[in-house]
Amino acid sequence: MIKDRWVFDDAYPTDILHRNEELNSLSRLLKPATAGGRAHDILIHGPSGVGKTATARWMLRDLRKRAAVSSALLECSGQTANGIIHEAVEKYPAGTVVQRNQPRSELVQTLEKIVDEPYIIVLDEADVIPDLDVLEDLLSVDLVSVIAITHSENEWLNRVDRDLRPRFRGDSQIDYRKYHVPELVDILDPRVEHGLIGRPVSTDQLEWIADETGGVARWAIKSVLAAAELAGERGHESIHESDVANSFERAKAKIRKANLRSLPVPYLRLYELVREVGPVDGGEMKRSYLEHQEAIFGDGDRDPVGWRRAWDYLSKMADYDLIEMPGETNSKVYEAVDEKLEAPVEFDLRKPAELD
Repeated sequence: MIKDRWVFDDAYPTDILHRNEELNSLSRLLKPATAGGRAHDILIHGPSGVGKTATARWMLRDLRKRAAVSSALLECSGQTANGIIHEAVEKYPAGTVVQRNQPRSELVQTLEKIVDEPYIIVLDEADVIPDLDVLEDLLSVDLVSVIAITHSENEWLNRVDRDLRPRFRGDSQIDYRKYHVPELVDILDPRVEHGLIGRPVSTDQLEWIADETGGVARWAIKSVLAAAELAGERGHESIHESDVANSFERAKAKIRKANLRSLPVPYLRLYELVREVGPVDGGEMKRSYLEHQEAIFGDGDRDPVGWRRAWDYLSKMADYDLIEMPGETNSKVYEAVDEKLEAPVEFDLRKPAELD
């Protein structure tokens, strides 16, 4: 029943549907680059799985076909500031080989030397960048502009240097809403056509999937794949209602696992702490974090962060549907959404005295 799994992957190249307003905004802000100038800086924000990265990728691919413009999409999860600048250098077409452990100032100087045309750097998952001073480094280079992709614009901007915040405010922000059911069905149709054999799923079933997944394209796309997997496992010649009904949690579980694996090591250790001590209230969660913060940031090049910054980490994991945490509902507690899902990291929660 499944012809090509790649069709259901996030990076699968496809037409961007029902994002005309967002594409127009991107085109307007990037237009100076088509005339050889520096593009505007952009802040793209919205929930996971609604096409933020896919739209930016498509627009930049189209822009490169029409003008002498370079671009690089940098996945920021797990990256230090040095790592981000290093990758920006290596992904420039006239880039050069540089050592990852080179001093930051030398990496910036190298970037200044090689950039000779508009260079647009996309910082995907910019929420998790530990040191946002890297923005000052990147934007100090002539012709370099930044597209930052985040979940929460306010939390991210609060961490940006005051002098740089105006670059990402007002008309430079693009807010991505969730899709309506008919829009999401339009997005699912070509995936079904190119990814499945025949048409084993009905339009009514696609509408069910679009409605159940709340307008989140990634979840809907993965649910179609999960329904096809279940139908195959059950020997069905087409997708049955029971396959659709059971597809949502299977798809969510796969997305959670992929999201978890994309996070930096301190996030993974913090997740394991939540999984171990939860469910707990905010006071207990804070005490547990402060007790284990040295271990969470051990063996790395980052100093332990305070509770307020750790709360940002937890908020990011809540955006990824990995943990529950206090929000609008005061009765919520900190706990893992799926306590059986383990992070791919070794982390011993015992106190130093207990290890002797």
